[in-house]
Amino acid sequence: MPDYLFLMESRLSPPQWQVILRMRQAAQASAMNLYLVGGAVRDLIGGYPIDDFDFAVDGKALKLLRPLERDGASILSKDKKLQEAELQFPSGVLASLSMTRSETFLKPGAPPVIAPASILDDLKRRDFSINALAISLNPQSLGLLLDPTNGAADIQGRRIHTLRNTSFLEDPVRLYRAVRLLARLQFTLESKTEVQFQQALESDLFESSPDPGVSREFRHLAYERDPVAILKAFDKHGLLEAFSPRLKKKGIDWQLFARAEKVRDTLAESGIFVRSFSIFLHLLSHKLSPGDTADLAKRLNLRKPELTALCKLHDEAKHLAKELKGKSVSTPIKLYQRLSAVSAELLLMVLLESSDRTVHSRIKTYLQKQIPLHSQLPVQEIIDLGVAANSPRFQKIQQEYFLASLQGKLRGRVEHNRFLKKMVQENK
Repeated sequence: MPDYLFLMESRLSPPQWQVILRMRQAAQASAMNLYLVGGAVRDLIGGYPIDDFDFAVDGKALKLLRPLERDGASILSKDKKLQEAELQFPSGVLASLSMTRSETFLKPGAPPVIAPASILDDLKRRDFSINALAISLNPQSLGLLLDPTNGAADIQGRRIHTLRNTSFLEDPVRLYRAVRLLARLQFTLESKTEVQFQQALESDLFESSPDPGVSREFRHLAYERDPVAILKAFDKHGLLEAFSPRLKKKGIDWQLFARAEKVRDTLAESGIFVRSFSIFLHLLSHKLSPGDTADLAKRLNLRKPELTALCKLHDEAKHLAKELKGKSVSTPIKLYQRLSAVSAELLLMVLLESSDRTVHSRIKTYLQKQIPLHSQLPVQEIIDLGVAANSPRFQKIQQEYFLASLQGKLRGRVEHNRFLKKMVQENK
């Protein structure tokens, strides 16, 4: 039997592991049982990249938000009725938190009747067996895998299997989820599930999907590693129209998406990673008129701050591009100081929207020369000169060294050593 606790520690990044530990602390302080559920467990078992977390607790989940907010987590959305919330930790890790519950569908496409339930009942009410998985994060059963529908076997067999014959009828939004997982994981539909899937598509059930469900799938797309493949799969199955009929008529600017992917890769090579809902919305609506974009926002229940953020990003990108063409960033120090204060999504937007050679050249200098230079600052040499690591004095010497390097003052080893000794003497 796999050691799932060890698997989590070895597969998760340090910031992700810290989120697991913080969630455990918050749940134990509130005397709640906590589980890692759904997609993160599926991807952990299957060896796929883990981008975000889903947590479930057997109680009022929103009680945990206050201590998490005190630690710097941002609440992106919450639903008091469902007792669920989406949040982002200071490290950038995204997570959802929900109450373990049962769902009873009285008619197709209608919101289900919700009731608190055990973790096993919560797993059994889910869409597919590969998502009906949980790992206990509780002291008495830490690392225990809960798999009541044999989802681990379906992961191994690379197949998507519904838990009930009426799964797509109960919640047509599951059509989107199935297509998203098919495109991302390259799985196939189990034979009976494929029949159910085709029947649901032919019945146009997705048109009656509750807006919150479609909106949630839309948001998931923004954080996918390859949203283009999923959007094309949606288009193939006729599912784009629920987002906006105009997307089907006017189309999506696939070339712009491809350019954005190249820019993301360029930024990632310099250690800058972009996961942005605003950027995704910009790419998707690029061919739409302002009126069509407003209709898209209305159909998907987009919040006013989200639309405001996109407009602000456009304005800031224009302003930054203008700055990068001018004299205010003409020296290496000024260029680094300006761009190091810029968000990753703003940097991506400027590279996407500006065609000016000077703008691209200066950003290239920042990415390919200045960032690597900053990552190679002396550490042990300063410590050997008697300065405590990470002390204010240590940090000031590193900063002065970096500024001198940008100015081209430290061209040889002799100048390098002389400068460090001088800084140590001047910063006592």
